[in-house]
Amino acid sequence: MRKIQLISTIFLLLFLAACNYMDEVPYDWAQPDDVFTSEAQYMRPINQTYSYLPGGFNRLSSAYLDAATDDGMCTIAGSSIHQLSRAFVTSNSAIEGCWSSSYDGIRQALYVQKNLQEQPLVLNQKTPQDVTALKQIFSGEMYALRAYFEFDLLRHYGGYPIVDKVYPIGDPETSQFSRGNFADCVQHIENLCDSATKYLDVEPQGNSFGRMTKGAALAIKAKTLVYAASPLYNQSGNTNPLTGYINVASEDVKARWEAAAKACADVINLKTASQSNKYSLFALSKTVTYDKLFVTCPNNEYIMFIDAAKSNGLENRQYPPSISKNSGGGTVPTQELVDAFTLSSGADYTRGAIPQYTGLDPRFDYIIGYNGSKYGSRGTIYTKTGTGATMDALNAVVDKSTNTGYYLRKFLDLNVSFSVANAATTFHIYPLIRLADIYLMYAEAMTQAYGIDADPKGYGLTAKSSVQAIRTRAGFTADQYLTGVTTPDQMMNKIKKERRVELCFEEQRYFDLRRWMDGDLLNRPVSGVHIDANGTQTTYNYFIVDDQRKFDPKMYFHPIPLSEMKVSPKMVQNPGW
Repeated sequence: MRKIQLISTIFLLLFLAACNYMDEVPYDWAQPDDVFTSEAQYMRPINQTYSYLPGGFNRLSSAYLDAATDDGMCTIAGSSIHQLSRAFVTSNSAIEGCWSSSYDGIRQALYVQKNLQEQPLVLNQKTPQDVTALKQIFSGEMYALRAYFEFDLLRHYGGYPIVDKVYPIGDPETSQFSRGNFADCVQHIENLCDSATKYLDVEPQGNSFGRMTKGAALAIKAKTLVYAASPLYNQSGNTNPLTGYINVASEDVKARWEAAAKACADVINLKTASQSNKYSLFALSKTVTYDKLFVTCPNNEYIMFIDAAKSNGLENRQYPPSISKNSGGGTVPTQELVDAFTLSSGADYTRGAIPQYTGLDPRFDYIIGYNGSKYGSRGTIYTKTGTGATMDALNAVVDKSTNTGYYLRKFLDLNVSFSVANAATTFHIYPLIRLADIYLMYAEAMTQAYGIDADPKGYGLTAKSSVQAIRTRAGFTADQYLTGVTTPDQMMNKIKKERRVELCFEEQRYFDLRRWMDGDLLNRPVSGVHIDANGTQTTYNYFIVDDQRKFDPKMYFHPIPLSEMKVSPKMVQNPGW
């Protein structure tokens, strides 16, 4: 397997870009005993491992992955995301996947662990015992990173080849790799997470925001167990151990949901040294609004995430073109996502002849940009055509203006401007796992394991109270959302809707729809709204934006890359590919 086989010592300085190392020996010339014994260099291969984590902002041909779901549409006609959403995918051109990056990350983490153990390191003002403890912490970080890379492989492909050691180049064993059974892969991720928690603390090493922690390891384990209990991997009559459990019995599925509920509770109830909860839902107030959750760095809701230096490239791409520097649009919400929001009372929103943008979910204005939407000091934007139209109007500027009648406001800092005199930048932190995600997975697991109102294990929350906590934080007061919910099926429907809104454009729905086996929703056209002004008269029409959306059942699992199949003859392809 090419990506597993190649073992290199090239360390890209992604985390140290501000420094100039042009005068140093290139890293591909360096040997482990040079790097891992040097106080000036040993952190570099450790930091390099983090660079293989998947970023979420516009990462797929200038589009969010959610543009391949019923929540989004890319404004860029040439984006490959359109091929993915229309099922123009092959094992030779999968469009979206994580095989190479995940195995690069696994290889790097194993390389770090091997050399941390084998190479002597002396640090100024550190005793040998201090150095040993530090090495254990960094090894714990590598265990957690390996667990996440393997979780990403699991949710894409099902069973994958489990690699637990560094292979020399040319090792014949690398051409004999085969995929592990799904159950074995789940257990392996659990084991990696358990190993990580032995060495990691609740707080990150050096209080450095963004490093792996005990909470991150617990959260990866929780997500893995929720996926493992989900319908896709527990199909009655399944005989393929690569794509899920076989000989599935109802009591086994219930036990998996019970394990998932406990794992989620372990994250929610994780304590600091002072016995307060390590993680908490980001607190809102009159001055701290929902949008600040995604630009406040650090905050205690984020468990695992991608952060970067201050920039304004995201705003340049995602702002409506009238307030962007030279771009705009990017990924925009669909009418279907707008319809998924409830009223402020918690009652269902019903699409009307005239779009309703007031009296909705308190999060709506901070997630969706619409006709007449206020973008802080940047002003009001208009998506209407006709009288008073701007470049923000529907389809006004190719590849930049909205093609659904909406813009995505989530993740944007409205303090960013592009004026020559007052240009601004901001932090952007993309959540891989945040507490709201854990709360909603906990609600799902509790519903399936114990029902909607029970907490027999004393975790502190029922399924209902966990969902309500998310909505209360959002700003709902007299919320009717869960009123009348009495059965697990009704509760699951509410959980699915809440995950769709709260976690939109965080790459959750793309995988949620698969693990729930709700892929048929991706066979439906997506729509938008055309608002046209003619003097004082305004007309409103809903229209189909993309009627070529397609989801083939084989897309529940991504194809193993054809190049890997050729290198490893024992590799078995996923069904249908």
